[in-house]
Amino acid sequence: MEIDNGITIPSVEALARRGVLVEDDGCSFCNEGIDSVSHIFTACPLALGLWEKISFWCCVRNFFVFSFKDLLELHSIGDRRKLEKEVLYGIIITACWILWKARNNLRFNGTNCNVEDIFSEVRATSFLWCKHRRFNGTKGKLAWADWCKFVNM
Repeated sequence: MEIDNGITIPSVEALARRGVLVEDDGCSFCNEGIDSVSHIFTACPLALGLWEKISFWCCVRNFFVFSFKDLLELHSIGDRRKLEKEVLYGIIITACWILWKARNNLRFNGTNCNVEDIFSEVRATSFLWCKHRRFNGTKGKLAWADWCKFVNM
C-alpha cells in the first residue's frame, strides 16, 4: 500500500509485490484476512474495536473507513473546530503507529495484545504529544483528567 510521497508500509502484501516471500501471509491479529494495510488498519476486528473506542472517547461518530486514505482524511469530515481537527488527526496517526507496532510485536516476537492495551497506549502517547508539543503557548497545561474525557478540544 503506497501512501503519500511514495512511502510504502511493508505489509506482507507489499513485500510480496516486491518479490519477498513470506511464509505466513495472514493477519497476525485475527487470521481472517491477508496482512495488508487495508486489512490491518480498516478491516481487522482488532482495528475496528480500536476505532470504535477512539470514536467513543473523542465523541465523534463511529469511524467507517474503507481505505487507509479514508482514515487519514477522517479528521476533516464535519464541522469541527481547527484545534479539534488537529488533535483528532494526531490521535489517528498515533493510533496507526501503535497498531503497527503491536502488529510487529505480535508477528516477530509473539507478544499478544488486545484492544484495551492498544487504546490505553494511544490515549497516553497522544496526550504526551498534545501536552508537550502541540500547544505552544500553553505547554504543560493540559490535564490528564480532561484528556481522558476529551474536553476542551
